[in-house]
Amino acid sequence: MKLIIKKKEEGYGYSATMLPDYDGFIIIKPGFLKYKDEIVKDLKRRDFVVVDVEEKTLTKEEAETIYSCHKGKVFFDELIEYMTSGPCIGMTLLSPYSDRESAIETLQDLKTKYRKRYGVDLTRNVIHSSDSYQSAIYEAETFFNS
Repeated sequence: MKLIIKKKEEGYGYSATMLPDYDGFIIIKPGFLKYKDEIVKDLKRRDFVVVDVEEKTLTKEEAETIYSCHKGKVFFDELIEYMTSGPCIGMTLLSPYSDRESAIETLQDLKTKYRKRYGVDLTRNVIHSSDSYQSAIYEAETFFNS
């Protein structure tokens, strides 16, 4: 965790916030772990640093929490069944960028690259990356702290 201290704009004093020491989160999905080394090399070429990494099979509850933004959509049940079907790899990443939005955009581009190259269909598509920093925190906490 990183302690961020800011001077209050109005009045006196400071405010403190604890933020995780990472900028993004990805999951290499079940059936695609063979691409881990290639993906990590690609991340390093883009100057990302892997902070945490864990291989595990998600529980139904973990998958439903990580993908809660898709609850109620036609593909949700299939996605949850797939994401709990075997081991996946979660990684938190530290980026070279001064703003987290650039880190998230770069990870989204990386996701698109691997989905186009190796994806089988809309569900079995190699990699998940968080669509915002807030999502990255929520998803990583679910993945690593369950």
